[in-house]
Amino acid sequence: MSWNEDDQYYYEQEAAKDEFIEEISHQAISEFSNDRLRSFYEQNPDVMRPAIDALQEGKKLYDLNRYSASLVFSMTCIELLLKATILKPIVSGVVHHEALAAIIVKHALGQTGFDRYKELLETLISTFTNLELKNISRDEQSSKLFNECKELQDIRNGIIHRGEVCTEGDAEKALRVSVAVYTLIVVPIIEALNLKVGERGAIGPAYFYRDSPAYDPFHSP
Repeated sequence: MSWNEDDQYYYEQEAAKDEFIEEISHQAISEFSNDRLRSFYEQNPDVMRPAIDALQEGKKLYDLNRYSASLVFSMTCIELLLKATILKPIVSGVVHHEALAAIIVKHALGQTGFDRYKELLETLISTFTNLELKNISRDEQSSKLFNECKELQDIRNGIIHRGEVCTEGDAEKALRVSVAVYTLIVVPIIEALNLKVGERGAIGPAYFYRDSPAYDPFHSP
């Protein structure tokens, strides 16, 4: 298959998107503060709810032996945790005009592929916590959590775009990885802001939930 003008145009558009995302990412981190991020969550306490709903739907489907569908919902959970719950507040915080912010978020975060957001995630995590994305892994796993997300995304894409199916093991792994993303990435950032996750995944001031156990997205409603 030969390279044509359409291929060149697509390549240039994708390169421009990557450059735009990188520019927005650096600006977002440099201009954002703990107080602004905390304020976003206080004004949008249910921002994580769609991710929690997707995780619990994935668990229900897994229990029904619908493994491919379960994996798709688990991957939806992971993407919502990383993009809607963590990255969107940072990117949208750069722009103070609500309508314009929504457009920028759509174009900056609307693309698939975790590698597009790896640098932003790395900077965000290290800025707000003492963690490094490259070192985060599930306790019993040697593979890094971010790499597991990418591997599962490839399986999800095969299910959606090529009608492939996954194994029970793949579906179980996707559930565990989604919980790990919540526990090892989202919660440390939330807690670094002196916030806590409460009932139904709502995010609020830590003192609201000081007498409540840690929220378990896998088993709690």
